[in-house]
Amino acid sequence: MMLCRVTGSVVSTVKHPKFVGHRMMVVQPVELDAKTPVGPSYPAVDLVQAGVGDLVLTIIEGGGVKIVFQDDKVPLAALITAIVDELEVEDEPTLIGTSVLERGMSERAEG
Repeated sequence: MMLCRVTGSVVSTVKHPKFVGHRMMVVQPVELDAKTPVGPSYPAVDLVQAGVGDLVLTIIEGGGVKIVFQDDKVPLAALITAIVDELEVEDEPTLIGTSVLERGMSERAEG
């Protein structure tokens, strides 16, 4: 899961049938301070009625969307699964480098 800030919404008159009734939002991954952007923004299907400015948790491991929608051919890899009301980090240094995004970014930098 990734901690993100909702930065916008996607408006479309036509969308994949599985997404009818769900909003598409643009999210920006953030550091554990909930403010500092890290990595590129990406689209995510909103399952929790998030709004612009909300701090949210997203699933970006492609299989999550497929499991939720029970369809292996859903054309999206991210879901907003929770709105974060409060964030308390007790031992931040032990969490650095543990997110999927951070691992992927460091692998690209090394390779």
